[in-house]
Amino acid sequence: MSTETNRRDFLKTTSIATSGLMMGVVLPGTVAETMAAGTLHTPNAWVHIADDNSITLISARSEMGQGVYTSMPMLIAEELNVDVTKVTVAAAPPGAVYANAFLGAMITGGSTSVREGWEKLRIAGAQVREMLVAGAAAEWGVPASAVKAENGVLTGPGGKKATYGQMAEAASKQPVPEKPAIKGAKDFRVVGKRIPRTDVPAKVNGTAEFGIDVRLPGMVYASLEQCPVIGGKVRSVDSAAAKAMPGVLDVVQVSDGVAVVANTYWAAVKARRALKIDWDEGEGSRLSSDAMIESHKQASSSGKVLPIQPAKGDAMGAINSAAKKLSATYITPLQSHSPLEPMNFTAHVSGGKALLIGPTQFQQGAQGATAAALGMK
Repeated sequence: MSTETNRRDFLKTTSIATSGLMMGVVLPGTVAETMAAGTLHTPNAWVHIADDNSITLISARSEMGQGVYTSMPMLIAEELNVDVTKVTVAAAPPGAVYANAFLGAMITGGSTSVREGWEKLRIAGAQVREMLVAGAAAEWGVPASAVKAENGVLTGPGGKKATYGQMAEAASKQPVPEKPAIKGAKDFRVVGKRIPRTDVPAKVNGTAEFGIDVRLPGMVYASLEQCPVIGGKVRSVDSAAAKAMPGVLDVVQVSDGVAVVANTYWAAVKARRALKIDWDEGEGSRLSSDAMIESHKQASSSGKVLPIQPAKGDAMGAINSAAKKLSATYITPLQSHSPLEPMNFTAHVSGGKALLIGPTQFQQGAQGATAAALGMK
């Protein structure tokens, strides 16, 4: 695919595996900021309507239990006048073009997914809807005002009817409306409503596939023992017992730990537990929750005010002039960012290329770290 297309025409359909309507969506941020005059780099999200009437949002944001594979389709479904279950999400490939506008990289976090797509995804849905209506009007020889788009079906005078998928090809020939009519809050039928999470059934009945489920021909498994203290390193390791266990292929020392490679996951885990490692815990060994809390108390009582950008109003002035002042201290333990799924990634390196498959909220970071480790670009 060309990295640049006409500013106006980039939204039009492109040929993929099957014909249909492919709508490009440029979420705010990196892409918009790097536009050259008259051109626009590759869109960082796509909406695809296939001949079989399926609707797919190709998105760079990861579903980590926060619900974006439901909330983002809701924005598209609202303007397309379809049930949210009719819109599925496919993961975009890694790339700088998919950078999160708020975080500057292809990453999911900071509650930014909906903020980033709130307006743009609704506009994209409205553009697709209006193009479908225009395509049907052209095919049927009727005014666009006589065509209705509801529940994935276009209807017109005299009993004319076609699904979105059937009319996708005709819609792709229509100009992209620059300012489509998007709904006001009073007309919302999806947004703001209690919508069941679309990913829950598969997670409950066991059919959902996770990174740990990946299986590739000839795949081996590595289990990593890391220093229990951040910043620590291996002083010495006795791996004799681990290497003697069935299924173990190798024991490899890395920068911050020791990895056992075996022909099954469980063999790798058991052998890892047999490692005898002497750790150099370093400076982090003196860190504790009590010490962290005490340092925060000292910082908060120093009288120094942390700058907030952009500055709005006179917070300290308002506090100092307040008739009543309330002071309170709240302390909470460090929250572990620990998912239920074991941390994992699968890599297949061949022919100077590396294929990465895994659960991550930082695709670009995983790509860069792997490239650095393998000496790749």
